[in-house]
Amino acid sequence: MKKKLILPTLLATVFLTACGPDTPPNETATESEAPVAETEQKSQQVEVDNWKRVETDAAITHIHGTGFWQDDARPVVATHHGLMEYREDGWYELMSNRHDYMGFELVEDGFYASGHPERQSAFKNPLGVVRGTDRGETLEVRSLEGEADFHHMSVGYRSESLYVYLEEPTNELRPGFYRSLDKGETFEPMKMEGTERHGIAGLLADAREPLRVHVYGPNGMLVSDDGGDTFDTLISGEHILLATTDDTTLAYVREASDYELVLRQDEDETVLPLPDLEADAVPIELAIDEGRLLLATSDNSVYLYEEGSWSTLLQTGAAK
Repeated sequence: MKKKLILPTLLATVFLTACGPDTPPNETATESEAPVAETEQKSQQVEVDNWKRVETDAAITHIHGTGFWQDDARPVVATHHGLMEYREDGWYELMSNRHDYMGFELVEDGFYASGHPERQSAFKNPLGVVRGTDRGETLEVRSLEGEADFHHMSVGYRSESLYVYLEEPTNELRPGFYRSLDKGETFEPMKMEGTERHGIAGLLADAREPLRVHVYGPNGMLVSDDGGDTFDTLISGEHILLATTDDTTLAYVREASDYELVLRQDEDETVLPLPDLEADAVPIELAIDEGRLLLATSDNSVYLYEEGSWSTLLQTGAAK
């Protein structure tokens, strides 16, 4: 299976233990009972876990994004039926906001996404641009609700600049490439000069620099430092399927006689072996965080790379 190009060649366009001071000796028992009772009440509070363990061999399909949660670094994937995270004892699914997420991208304290709402949801279809917090339990509409479904969206992990490709027109926007420098509230077109002879398969926002964005595809990778108005060659002569970045590393999968995972830091390049993929499986999603990598493939498999080796978290969509 080949990953569809956004644009064909020649077409431009991320208790309180109430531990106050000890009760002074001259306080009466009545005065000290209130904070003690409050302490006991707080210690009995249990955090509600709205995640449910996925049953063994249940199917997990349509993976549209990958990443690592910010607080505990657990792997998370966005699917046709909402968010799923991997814990030591298996996969868990969030029982609220079970939307069909597209363009899922983690940022420092949440994520951005597009897609379609679940049935009987108060959100309009399509979602437009939403920003999620509380590990997906809270969603805020940023713009274009009921108008746009961004399959191709990249967001700077720290900058929160959005770069998107709009496939269908909205009330105000024509199909094409757009950027948002105000966290998804408004969009302006990218000029895309320098991309005329390059097929474009994907967009990649820089983690820190709000005006730096990459495009990549069968001809290599281009980079822009002016928000996508003009591009220069960064990598040539390579067929790049997908790419991701963190503060220090550009990671991408290229296709030659086989698939290769490349880690690039400045001018230094390291090639990592990919895990043994199923026949005809194609890498479709990639995330990086401080040396850890999360890879999803077209057959709904998910692989984790850490401490020098790969492990399988999901095999052809079957939870374990």
